[in-house]
Amino acid sequence: MATIAPGFDIKRYGKLLLKSLPRPIESDDECARLLTVIEPMMNKELSPEENSLFRLLVGLVQDYENRTIRIPPAPPDETLRYLLETSGMKQTELSALWGTSKSYTSAIVNGKRPISKAQAKLLAEKFKVSVDLFL
Repeated sequence: MATIAPGFDIKRYGKLLLKSLPRPIESDDECARLLTVIEPMMNKELSPEENSLFRLLVGLVQDYENRTIRIPPAPPDETLRYLLETSGMKQTELSALWGTSKSYTSAIVNGKRPISKAQAKLLAEKFKVSVDLFL
């Protein structure tokens, strides 16, 4: 039997596995090696076999990075400024969301006033992130 699903060739997938030799990542060098396999696969049309390999390799890299990379928490106002910048949301829109004045909102955005629990909950809902980022 050469396929497990329509359009999926086990022999081709086996050759891809043999070429890339995926395994749990234990070092930066191993991570870098798998990234050299992943990068050419990005932004191109993949066969079902290549797509399976891509998903497997990305999962291995994500697992390794989750175990080894520690990002220190950012201050709430810095996190808020980042989210505003990347989302394109304006402070006036934030004022409307919170029901606060522009000057009060500006003081929070600039770290001169703390973010309240109620405001943090609204931010978490708006940006689909954990409320803990703002407290």
